[in-house]
Amino acid sequence: MKKQLLAISVAAVTMAGISSIASACTNFNFSTDNGNTFVGRTMEWPGELNGKIAVVPRGHKFTESKTAYGFVGIEHGEELFSSALNEHGLSGEALALAGAVFAEEGQGDIRSGDVIRYVLANAKTVDEVEKLLQATKVSVAAYDVVDGLHLGMHYAFNDGKRAIVVEYLDGTGFPVITENKLGVMTNDPAYHEQEALAGMMLDGYDGYDSAKARFSEETFAAFDYSPIGRFQKMVGFNYTMDQSQLKTDFDGVNRAWSMVNAVDIPQGTLYWRFASQEVPQFTSYSNVVDIANKQYYFRTYDNMDVRRINVGSIDFSTVKYEANSLFRSKEQYQDYKF
Repeated sequence: MKKQLLAISVAAVTMAGISSIASACTNFNFSTDNGNTFVGRTMEWPGELNGKIAVVPRGHKFTESKTAYGFVGIEHGEELFSSALNEHGLSGEALALAGAVFAEEGQGDIRSGDVIRYVLANAKTVDEVEKLLQATKVSVAAYDVVDGLHLGMHYAFNDGKRAIVVEYLDGTGFPVITENKLGVMTNDPAYHEQEALAGMMLDGYDGYDSAKARFSEETFAAFDYSPIGRFQKMVGFNYTMDQSQLKTDFDGVNRAWSMVNAVDIPQGTLYWRFASQEVPQFTSYSNVVDIANKQYYFRTYDNMDVRRINVGSIDFSTVKYEANSLFRSKEQYQDYKF
């Protein structure tokens, strides 16, 4: 019966959003036995979105304010950041959400694309994130980098102690904030719907004491590239993880990259027809965050070498703002020499 309910629910969500939803970004987090937290995500779109790797110092001027804290992240122009890690070890990721309903355009303190960099510039912890966003009105905005589309988004924040999902669902411009007990978020549907689907898949999951949840052959569903499929896959990885094998932070980073690899989307796999009729959707970049050590890793579809930024070693009081293209940074791979 549970299996039938899961299939019906998945079908209903998929059919309801089929005109506007396709497979896109995936976000997850997990902690090792030593308490260190690792975050991973993928970014999908029919193009590169003018992606740049940027370092933002303290005191940098954005439209509405100056930064109190420095951070490193992925910028797309127009002050739009999709991913970042700040000097205090606070991680933020923005993922598409077709069902997002912000305040009307021009009626907010900040725009939907400002949330990641605004939060990372002004908060040290998830507790501070909550207070900041509860007092900040967010409006929808159109962005040239996506051909003038009004971006629907939701957001994941993590400081190594708490992980939350931030969504805008009622048009007021103020958030619905949920503890991310599953350690997973994909682009669609809204998190409470994702959590309900997980509850059907996991025996013993009640939304609060997830440690008691276990997989059942009866309710286990095959994984695919849909938002729901990717969500299920990441939940599966988190709930079947053998933490005893993650003896070092290096092991944790490698585990996160292994999970990222499982949802990589090469060009031609899927399409967002509303965004582009010709160009297929693909994973343009992926990143992994080691929160305890304040390290930010990334790679791109045109250079699979993993690059690391030691955020903890940057002096954000003296560093200058800089943004360099994520892409075409390398023409060939190095030969292995014996």
